[in-house]
Amino acid sequence: MQKLKIGIIGCGKQAPKHISGLRKIPGVELVLADINPALAETLGTKEKVPWASQVDAIFADREIQGVDICTPTHTHFDLIQRAVEAGKDFFCEKPLCSTLEEAKAIKKLVDSSGCIAMVGYIYRFAPAFELAQRIFEDVPVAGESMVLGKIFSAYLRLGGRGGHQLWKHRKETGGGASNEMLVHMVDLALWFFGPPAQVEMVTSDLLRPVRPIQGQEEAVDAEDFVVARLRTHSGVDVWCQADLITPAFTQFIEVQGEHGTFMASIQKEMPSFIFCTRDVLGYPAGRTTFDFGYHNLFEAQMAEFARAVRYRQQPRRCTIEDSMLLLDVFEKLNHRKAE
Repeated sequence: MQKLKIGIIGCGKQAPKHISGLRKIPGVELVLADINPALAETLGTKEKVPWASQVDAIFADREIQGVDICTPTHTHFDLIQRAVEAGKDFFCEKPLCSTLEEAKAIKKLVDSSGCIAMVGYIYRFAPAFELAQRIFEDVPVAGESMVLGKIFSAYLRLGGRGGHQLWKHRKETGGGASNEMLVHMVDLALWFFGPPAQVEMVTSDLLRPVRPIQGQEEAVDAEDFVVARLRTHSGVDVWCQADLITPAFTQFIEVQGEHGTFMASIQKEMPSFIFCTRDVLGYPAGRTTFDFGYHNLFEAQMAEFARAVRYRQQPRRCTIEDSMLLLDVFEKLNHRKAE
């Protein structure tokens, strides 16, 4: 198997998940770096992965073909630019960058350089949502699903306590429920139902301005409860809700159609099923329950990136174009919120 050397930049909470996915790929070699060299050394020692004393070393190493960016959002654009200028492919944790203008600039860099680019929207690799995408794949064009008929409404929810890092709860560093959580559900909505005709930020609140983070009570200013509404060109009313106040992680989607309901979650304890009012395409009338079992989504995600790099083909999902559409939607949501 062809060797593939990847440099991981950023040694916080996400990095071990990426390491676990990448090290399952034959031929992959890793090296870590962080703006704080002590973090890279600590994680490298724990995971038995080499580390560099400076981030610059990742870009200077000619053997490194790909860069995996696991840093705060406001640092993404600069790191992506440096990766492309160094002739390296890149994977970047979501969101791609801070603004649509930055995304457009990244698209130009990618197009002119021919580098491989991918963004970490991990939910697209969940078997439950891969099935959902197949069930809803005709909706953006035809306006209805071959299984459920016309789709009327969809509700997508993601809640949890949020990250243990303070930056994830501060506006100036790109934190908040929108960037941390809502982006995942809106991304799924766009994947399922296509670009929206109308968007509205129904609610964007800060309910816990003081919260415990790493054992300390911290004052925060980023929103922790959001509700967005998207109305698609095919008439689907999509509600996306996300928060950083739910004590235990909660995630699910629920879609109502003319001929039934689809509900799914990445959580094993949550129900995943399709209810049909008629026999159609292998689904009998009534309720069909799904058991998707356990899947390491990071293994699937990073394997997609490795394939793209090795075969010099842009990934099939989580593309720069996907992120540009998502950032366009979020800029419209934020504009509606400001009004």
